[in-house]
Amino acid sequence: MKLRGFRAAALVLALAVLAVPALAAEEAPSAWAQAEVEAAREAGLVPEALDGKYDAPITRAEFCALAASLYRVWEAQGLVEAAEPQVDAFTDCGDEDVLLCAALGVVNGVGDGRFAPDDPIARQEAAVMLHRLAGLRTEPETILPHVFADGADLRSWSREGVYWAYARGVMAGVGDNRFDPDGPYTREQSMATVLRLYDRAYAVPPEPEAEEEPPYREVTDNVGVGVHREHVEDAEGNILLADLWDCGGIFYETAIFGKWVSVMAPDFRTAMYNWETGQLLEGWQLESVDEASGAGWAIPAENTVGYGYARQLIRADGTMGRQYAAAGVWRDGRAMVWSDRETLSAIDRDGDILWSCPADASWRGYVIPTDGTGDRLVVNLWENGNWLIQNGQARFFPSVQNLRALRWSDSYIVGENGYYTLYGPDGTALYGPFPNAMDEVGQDLYTRWVNDWTYEYFRCPAGGAPQVLFTVYVVNGRPGDLPTDGAGVYALRTDTREITCFDRFGDTLGVLETDIDIDIFTDITFEDGCVLVTREAFNGEPAHAARYLPTGERLE
Repeated sequence: MKLRGFRAAALVLALAVLAVPALAAEEAPSAWAQAEVEAAREAGLVPEALDGKYDAPITRAEFCALAASLYRVWEAQGLVEAAEPQVDAFTDCGDEDVLLCAALGVVNGVGDGRFAPDDPIARQEAAVMLHRLAGLRTEPETILPHVFADGADLRSWSREGVYWAYARGVMAGVGDNRFDPDGPYTREQSMATVLRLYDRAYAVPPEPEAEEEPPYREVTDNVGVGVHREHVEDAEGNILLADLWDCGGIFYETAIFGKWVSVMAPDFRTAMYNWETGQLLEGWQLESVDEASGAGWAIPAENTVGYGYARQLIRADGTMGRQYAAAGVWRDGRAMVWSDRETLSAIDRDGDILWSCPADASWRGYVIPTDGTGDRLVVNLWENGNWLIQNGQARFFPSVQNLRALRWSDSYIVGENGYYTLYGPDGTALYGPFPNAMDEVGQDLYTRWVNDWTYEYFRCPAGGAPQVLFTVYVVNGRPGDLPTDGAGVYALRTDTREITCFDRFGDTLGVLETDIDIDIFTDITFEDGCVLVTREAFNGEPAHAARYLPTGERLE
């Protein structure tokens, strides 16, 4: 019995010894973070209480502990001024590191005198805290915006910090030009970024994006009065397709989509050409494309589907999908198609079906490829009303003659007898009815007619309440889409010489004061996240060009 007990004890001890390396490996930082975590530890930046569970989301109080460690190292080196903790700053937290960071202006509360020390922080919150922490040592600097693919999710209070942290290599993106503003932030990520503030040698500045010059460009030729002609040429001025149809490369119409060139001769013959492979498709023509996702439709020379409006899926990289009976144009990498004679489906640029819904055979004659936008479709049955197909659901609107599926927002607009109402996806009326006009101009952003040339701009998320942003005089008579950076920042003329920039949440980012009156000849556009105000010379007035940050500062 004693022998058995001894063997059992030995076995338990052996298993415990064998378990130690596994536990240590589990507690070790991720491979990418090991060197930075070790360097941060050696620099005295990692509090003992945080030295473990490296992939766990970091809390607000824990991040303050890291920030306070860095501050104290700087203080010991004489790089920052001494500060005392802000006693009794919060009703729910008396942690000395939190109170020190509050006194330094690195963190704020969450309202009602609370700090919420155990709440995890999001990536955009971390960027703001890191930016404020860096500001204790260095003077503020102007950082140009970066247009992230998911930049629309950045909140107004975080943009400066995110742009700075990304540009200075303190925080990296998460891939595919995304920042993931609301994503979690881990202990090891926090240690690495605090180290990058301490020692710039560890910074990972973003690699500059290589701007590839397109090999071909469209050129307009005015052959004669009232005669419009175009050609496509390369950087050396050599005309493309000069031998096609004895046209000399001069066509009635041209279009370029990635590696595809579409042409139409004066006698309306059409062709598509792949400049990389040399493939020539006579009788084909580009119809609608989505530049952002690199997907589009071409009209093929032959309908192999056998029914509906045959369209060929093409991509900007020069590849093709299959033919479909198309039911709408491409938006955000999605389009609506007839997957069979009784089913409408949404597909992505790879041709994969995202969702499907049954369709009435009587719809077929009423669905044309331009009726839908992305994975949303309106079927207008004229005297009988409209069907709205959205997110795989079909809803019937009897006797409604003006129904619009919106491009960016999950809501829809219904017009009846000259009055327009915004509805949420559940069929609830959100705003209206109002006479004459209501339009979507951005994500959850709309305009509605007030009186002649005056429109109200309002924000209304699906299921939410309307928030009136501006009531302005529209110089062009009726608003179009708002100028945007493509990532949730918009620009609007709000006075004769004033442009207001705001985000999709309705928060104002800044007001631009211009040197000229903004009229119908003035263009407001975005370039690399900055606002361009331009006007060509006319009537003796000189040309004008100025560039601004969305926060209002003019750039030289």
